[in-house]
Amino acid sequence: MIQRIQTVFLFLAFLATVAIFFFPLAGIYGDLDAYKLFIYGFVNLVPGEASLFSFMTTFPLLLLNLLVAVLSVICIFLYKNRVRQAKLVRLAVLLEIILIVLVLFVYANIIEKNLHVSPVYIDTERIINGIYFPLITLVFLVLANWGILRDEKLVRSADRLR
Repeated sequence: MIQRIQTVFLFLAFLATVAIFFFPLAGIYGDLDAYKLFIYGFVNLVPGEASLFSFMTTFPLLLLNLLVAVLSVICIFLYKNRVRQAKLVRLAVLLEIILIVLVLFVYANIIEKNLHVSPVYIDTERIINGIYFPLITLVFLVLANWGILRDEKLVRSADRLR
């Protein structure tokens, strides 16, 4: 049924993947350069300066985030096939873990090599930081998987009683 708890978790995971587009994942503040890392690219904060990074630099992040969003929505409507729904949610969890690893380790390394500064993930002047949204998405996807597996276990136990 579509009104199960995993549907709520999948919808919240989708909302978190959409919210990533509106908040920067990290700030990069050097002596001469200042950038904000968004899921769709680097935004240069210095007026009139050309960006050192192209759109293709962050394209893997954008692609992973869009895949997780699409998988979350698809999984909402696969409530009749719980086994396939659980597999797709596990795939979305894997993609989200890859996204988190990319942001925290690979892109931090790219930024340090090119700008010689380390990124600031938690900006103290902002209440909401974008780095939290991939983690929130991961939690909601794991909870959705838990709900799907719980439902499948319940259905299998009911089948044994017949």
